[in-house]
Amino acid sequence: MTFLSLKRSVRTCALSVYSIAVFAYLPAHAQLQSNSETKSITLESAIKRTLANAPYLHEFAFKQQALEGELKTAALKPELNAGIELENFLGTGEVSGIKDTELTLSLSSVIEFGDKLQARSDFTSAKSQVIEAQKQIRTLDILAEVTRRYVDVLAQQALIEAYEEAQALAIYTYQSVAKRVEAGASPAFEQQRADAALARARLEVLTAKQTHAAMMKSLAIMWGEQAPRVTKVEGNLFALSTSPSLSVLFEQVANSPNIDVFAQEYRLQEAQVRLAQSANQADLSWTAGIRRMNGIDETAFVAGVSMPLFASERNLGEYEQQKAVLDQIEQQRQGAALALFHQLNTALLARNNALLNVQTLQGAIIPPLEQALTLVEQAYLDGRFSYLEWVSTRQELLNAKQALIHSARQAHQRAADIESLTATPLSIASVTSAQSALPTSSAPNFQRVSK
Repeated sequence: MTFLSLKRSVRTCALSVYSIAVFAYLPAHAQLQSNSETKSITLESAIKRTLANAPYLHEFAFKQQALEGELKTAALKPELNAGIELENFLGTGEVSGIKDTELTLSLSSVIEFGDKLQARSDFTSAKSQVIEAQKQIRTLDILAEVTRRYVDVLAQQALIEAYEEAQALAIYTYQSVAKRVEAGASPAFEQQRADAALARARLEVLTAKQTHAAMMKSLAIMWGEQAPRVTKVEGNLFALSTSPSLSVLFEQVANSPNIDVFAQEYRLQEAQVRLAQSANQADLSWTAGIRRMNGIDETAFVAGVSMPLFASERNLGEYEQQKAVLDQIEQQRQGAALALFHQLNTALLARNNALLNVQTLQGAIIPPLEQALTLVEQAYLDGRFSYLEWVSTRQELLNAKQALIHSARQAHQRAADIESLTATPLSIASVTSAQSALPTSSAPNFQRVSK
C-alpha cells in the first residue's frame, strides 16, 4: 500500500504532506468520490476527511498564531520611559513647604548592543520552523493511522466473505449429511455434529459483522463521526507492491520529517545560543530631562548614562548551558536515526514475511486445499470417507484463507508504517500478480446451496 502523490519531501514543503492521495491497492474506480447508494468510502476520501477535520492538526494553527504574537513582541525596541521626580518639599526649616522644590521631568530608555533585537526575532522564527516540522510528523502519523484502520475494515470485509462461504458450505454439508442419515447411510450423531457446525458458522458470520461495524466506527472517528454514514470501504486487499531495499529506505529516512525535526530543533538551539551570546554585551541605559529649581527660580537640563560591569562574566553560565544543550541535540538526532533504522528494518522484515506468506498461500496452499475439499466431499457422498475428514478439510481451507487475509493486512499496515517513517511512497512500479484468494469457485458445490 503506497502513498501515490507525495510530490516531494515533506521536509522542504509542508503542502506535499497534504498531496498524499490514495494507495496502490485501490482500483481505478475506487479513486472516485464515495458512492452514496452503497454507502462506501475510498481511502482517498477517508484521508481528505481526516485532514480536514482532525483536531490533532488544527492545534498547530493556534500554535503558529501564538508565535506570531511572540514575534511581534520580540521585534519591539526598548521602551521609552517618562519620569517625574520631586525633591526638597514638605521638609522642615528652610526646605519646608514647596519653596525649594526641585521638579525633574525625564525620559529614559536602553540602547541595546550585541544585535539583541535580531537574535530575539531569529529565535522566534526558529520556533516556527520546529512547529512546522512537528506538524508534518503528526500529519504522517495520522495518515498512517487512517490507513491502518482502513485496512482493518477492508480485511474484515474479506473475512466476512470467507465466513459466509464457510456458512454456505456448512448449510450444504448439513443438507448432505441429513440425506445420508435419513437413508441410513450415516449415523444420526453426524447430523447433530453438522447442525452444531452450522450454528458455529453462523455465529462466526455474526461476530465478524459486529467486529466490522466497530472497526467502521473507529475509522469514522478519525474524521469526527461517532455514527458513521458509510458502511463499507472500497479496495483490493490483495494488490500488493514489492518492497524496496533496506539501503534505499535508510537513504529516504535521512530526509524525512522524523529526522528533519532535529535539524529544526538544532537551528532553534543555535538561535538560543546566539541570544545568550548577545547578552554578553551590556546595554547602555540613558536618561535625559529638564529640572526646575524653585529655590533659585532657574531651569536646567539633566542627563545620565549607566552600564552594568562584568556582564559577560555574569552571563557565562547561561551561555555554556545553552551550548551544551546544542551538543545534546546532535546526539539525540543520531540516536533517533539509529532507532528509525531499527524500526525500518523490523517493519520491512515483517512486510517481506507477509508478502512471502501471501505468495505461498495463494500459489501452493489454497489451490490444493480447494481441490482436496472437492475430492473429499465427493468421496463422503460416495460413502468412502467419513464426515470428520470432510469437515477437517473444510476447516483447513478456511484457516488458510484467514491466514491469507491476515498476511495481506500485515503487508499493507507495515507499508503504512514504512511510509510514515520515510515520508516517501513505496514504489508501485512493480506490483505482484496477487489475485483474490477467495474465488467464487473455491467450493464448486456452493452453486447448489439454497438456504
